[in-house]
Amino acid sequence: MAVLIKRYANRKLYDTEASRYITLKGISELVRSGQDVCVIDNETGEEITPLILSQIVVDDQKQGLDEDGDATHSLLTELIQKGGDTLYNVVRRGMDDMSDNLSDVRENVRRWIDRGADEAGPDSAEISRTVHDAVERVLRVVDLPTRSDVEALNKNLERLASALESFELHLKDGRD
Repeated sequence: MAVLIKRYANRKLYDTEASRYITLKGISELVRSGQDVCVIDNETGEEITPLILSQIVVDDQKQGLDEDGDATHSLLTELIQKGGDTLYNVVRRGMDDMSDNLSDVRENVRRWIDRGADEAGPDSAEISRTVHDAVERVLRVVDLPTRSDVEALNKNLERLASALESFELHLKDGRD
């Protein structure tokens, strides 16, 4: 069930569930935590949720909170150019990509099974690589970090820790 937010004539937003006024940032936090929100203009009764959510996107862009500004920019541009079906199309494309990836894995397994009757079949490294590649593609489609993303992050953290240690030694040597 959606959290009902009312916008009053003075442009204040009121969270009816928590019985308190709420800011755009507060609504943003609700949405980011997985809550559905419904914003109603208290005077007209009109639902203005898309307007409020677009204000949140604009505010996030102004404050640099959106790490993937290029993607947001292209999505907003496409929304304006093509209208409301754009989000549906984006989700559909993502699902199609995942289906294609799963179809590729399924086809490779069938090929290996058919080939296995005639010859030695695939080695475990080939199977592992194919499954790994398919999982990485699916993770990218749903915008989750992949193993290589985590490994790159760990390498950066190790470099940062090393640099900090060197800096601390340099400071310590300077005091002695």
